Amino acid sequence: MSKGKGKSGGPRMAMRGGMSEMMKRAYRIQTKLGEIKEQMKAESWTAEAAGGKIKVTITGEKEVSAMEIHKELVNPEDVATLQDALVSAVNAALRLADEKIDAATSDVTGGMKLPGLF
Repeated sequence: MSKGKGKSGGPRMAMRGGMSEMMKRAYRIQTKLGEIKEQMKAESWTAEAAGGKIKVTITGEKEVSAMEIHKELVNPEDVATLQDALVSAVNAALRLADEKIDAATSDVTGGMKLPGLF
């Protein structure tokens, strides 16, 4: 008797059932991640730099939605300090958004990072 034939269907039937279940599970994961992605769109987080003198708010879509700069940092003679602080604040906001998104999706993905998800 050749492999894969017989009353029980053999390995081929087991493979089909396993593949079908795997596809169903993948669909459920994809659906749940889509729901989380929609929820994250409504979220926003704020990060600070320069001792709280610069605040950057970023959305769940990783877009800067607001920025506050304390007037003390605006010095035409020292633009470099302001630029460095802005870069620091934006990077901190992006990291914060990544952390929040990773935390929201880790239960579904088992902690695995999926490129291009957000």
